[in-house]
Amino acid sequence: MSNFMTSRTAPVAVALGLACLAGQAAHADGVPSAQRPVGEVTMSVGPVIRTPAQGLPETVRRGTPIRPGDRLDTADGGHLHIRFIDGAMVSIRPGSRMWVEDYQYNPQQVSMSLVRFKLEYGVARAISGAAAEGAKDRFRLNTPLVAIGVRGTDFVVRAGEATTRAAVNQGAIVMAPFGDGCNAQALGPCGTTSAKLLSADMGQLQVEFRPQLAQPEIKPLQGAVFASNTQDPGNGHVVLARNAAAPATPAGDHPESERLATTALAESAVKAVMTGQAAPPPPPAPQPVPPVVVLPDPVPVPPPVVATPEPTVPPPPPILQWGRWAAVASGDAAIAVSRAEAAEGRSVTVGNAQYSLYRATNGLTDLANGLGSYSFSLDKSYAQYEVSGAMSPASVEQGRLTLDFGNARFATDLRVASQLTGAVLISGAGAIRGDGIFFDRTVPGQAIAGAAALDGKSAGYFFEKAIGAGTLSGITLWSRP
Repeated sequence: MSNFMTSRTAPVAVALGLACLAGQAAHADGVPSAQRPVGEVTMSVGPVIRTPAQGLPETVRRGTPIRPGDRLDTADGGHLHIRFIDGAMVSIRPGSRMWVEDYQYNPQQVSMSLVRFKLEYGVARAISGAAAEGAKDRFRLNTPLVAIGVRGTDFVVRAGEATTRAAVNQGAIVMAPFGDGCNAQALGPCGTTSAKLLSADMGQLQVEFRPQLAQPEIKPLQGAVFASNTQDPGNGHVVLARNAAAPATPAGDHPESERLATTALAESAVKAVMTGQAAPPPPPAPQPVPPVVVLPDPVPVPPPVVATPEPTVPPPPPILQWGRWAAVASGDAAIAVSRAEAAEGRSVTVGNAQYSLYRATNGLTDLANGLGSYSFSLDKSYAQYEVSGAMSPASVEQGRLTLDFGNARFATDLRVASQLTGAVLISGAGAIRGDGIFFDRTVPGQAIAGAAALDGKSAGYFFEKAIGAGTLSGITLWSRP
């Protein structure tokens, strides 16, 4: 987002000057500060609508003023950038709705500034300005599920009825679900026990909350979570390239043209003979026919039989392959190889601290069309129970996996046993994405994540479940006829 990540030094200085002038003019024209613009649209692409607190909806263009109470809606293909008077910047992605509930910036007393946004649904990116940096405890971004406070931040949020996710590019945020001690009318981060802090220093992570959870979860960052159906114009431009023109057909590849040319030459020769321009050569004189001598057929001698061994055709490499992080196998040699070997001709899909599942695409980018619902058989598995770094073997006694590609759902059950845990049932269900990846973390202390081959004929997943003081985990591979 090149036009969104420029240095803020000059814009902030200009914004401060504008704010001071605005504050001086307030006494002269008598316009209440709540009705004064607090920002301006710097870019508007596609259908974008601004609905003021009191007034009619209007189409947003570059230069449209933004006031407290404004509701901003971007349809599919719509995209909006806003620069506020304190230098803060907000990008609202396609298919989103965001409210500027309140925006008060006081350059003389920055600590008394107040900023409150509400992202009802969709994706938005916010870069803090002087107000949020100088009054961190008076900044708030609410979604239908959580409150988000900042610590001088550049962050991205995706909000919906069932999930809120956020990632941090710079600084830190605090996410807390609404409830006792955290309400939408308050300001700043909620200080409840269920609040989670996510900092850019923590690496490529995201924080996610769903209503069935007691508190937000920190997870590995998934780039697709924050993608929209239109590329952010600030991060680059979409370029559509035509394929190169097909090469001309080589000479000799025109059988119909050759047939017509041959026929034309034959007709010219016949016409020449009929008009006397040329005479056909005389027929050859008859030659005596030699007598026919019939000889007996020789007795056929069969050739010697030589047994030719059938050529050995190596089996094709597997589409799905587990790769281990460890340098040496530890009982998993039948199902896992080194990560370098697993990555040959394949790309990674899911993984945990011990294994990653690699998949060959064979030219596909998404699941093949026309796939239905299938029951899979368990081909290979490996399981273990870990307590305080000590590993003990476990075994998968039986399992079931159903992938319903038509309805984008999966369901599975595993019976896993070890001497320390006895028999344990691991059961999960959830959605299948268009790229074949599926996962379920709805059961507390349990995680299931895997991927299907893009032709829908095989699958694999890992599982983890907290049992007592340790963790029961393993990897699986499945196939169908």
